[in-house]
Amino acid sequence: MLSEIERKILQTIKDEKHISRVEISKTLNISKPVVSQAVSRLIDLGFVEEAGKRESSSRGGRRPVLLSFVPESRYVVGVDVGGTKIDAVLTDLNGNILKREHVVLPPSLSKEKLFEEIKRVVEPLLKYDRILGIGIGIPGTVDENQLVKRIPAFDITNWDLKKDLENSVGYPVFIENNANLDAFAETRVGAGKGFKCVFLISIGWGIGSGIVYEGKIFRGARGKAGEFGHMVTDWTKDKSMVPEKGFGHLEEWFSGYSLKKKKFGKSVETVFEQSPKGLKDGLEHFGIAVVNAIVLLDPDVVIMKGGIGYHQFDKIAPIVESILEQIVPKDILEDVVIKRGEIEEYGVAIGGALYVIENVLGLK
Repeated sequence: MLSEIERKILQTIKDEKHISRVEISKTLNISKPVVSQAVSRLIDLGFVEEAGKRESSSRGGRRPVLLSFVPESRYVVGVDVGGTKIDAVLTDLNGNILKREHVVLPPSLSKEKLFEEIKRVVEPLLKYDRILGIGIGIPGTVDENQLVKRIPAFDITNWDLKKDLENSVGYPVFIENNANLDAFAETRVGAGKGFKCVFLISIGWGIGSGIVYEGKIFRGARGKAGEFGHMVTDWTKDKSMVPEKGFGHLEEWFSGYSLKKKKFGKSVETVFEQSPKGLKDGLEHFGIAVVNAIVLLDPDVVIMKGGIGYHQFDKIAPIVESILEQIVPKDILEDVVIKRGEIEEYGVAIGGALYVIENVLGLK
């Protein structure tokens, strides 16, 4: 949609809020005629508008026309496909939520039925004009070609959701792992903003993680990086453990699935209040897994999210930090921050929208 020069100029205008053509030329070291031509096209496309003139200097002269970014020039749809529900949002080009949609999923969905539910949740948002694209987070693995390799919750493998949905709705579609998109959103507008290496752990029914390095999602060689729930924390015990299909060894120790399986018979909140031995054991194994991730990745920040990670952060973090202090060398640990995520709701969906904006327009 935009040339590389147009992308750089648009990013500069977005960052600076109000800036003149001459200032853009000096900032980017691009000739004034090239800047003027690019700005004219950006104005024609609606991404930029003229927003008045700067005050005259003491020397007088012509007052420069200021340019500003127009976030409402396009809209983006972000989608979070969960194991029991789908959330979708309509955002502007700054990632601000304008509309929301939600559907509860019935149990035992086929691929075809899940596809119909995804279409059902996004269709009301596609009624708006100037849609840039759709970004979708799925609870599974996605390869370098955005082919969905596996969604354990629905026993789906090798699904070209991108192609199917693009053919159905006519807009560009981008598919990513949901924890990756949550980490991406937190890096751009949340608890990870300003950090070079962000490691996010999403603790809900299962456990996933996302890694963002220098503003880019780290996906590994084939898009399977971050399968944190499969960490092994005690092989003497884990080797005799047979996780339920789709779950990993760490999730057997600690996750929403694990809490239900251990039949505490109480709400998550009550379990954490009463802190039975099974929970303490699980949290210790979780803490050891965090240790392994820190010494491997050297992150600036570890962010906890998900239904359990976010709401029980104050109970989880002290136990994790105590284990870290016992195991991780001080010179490594002193540079790591443990934080609760800042985007309480719709983090994955917002990440999906921001992911579209970056891939289509190159905006950060």
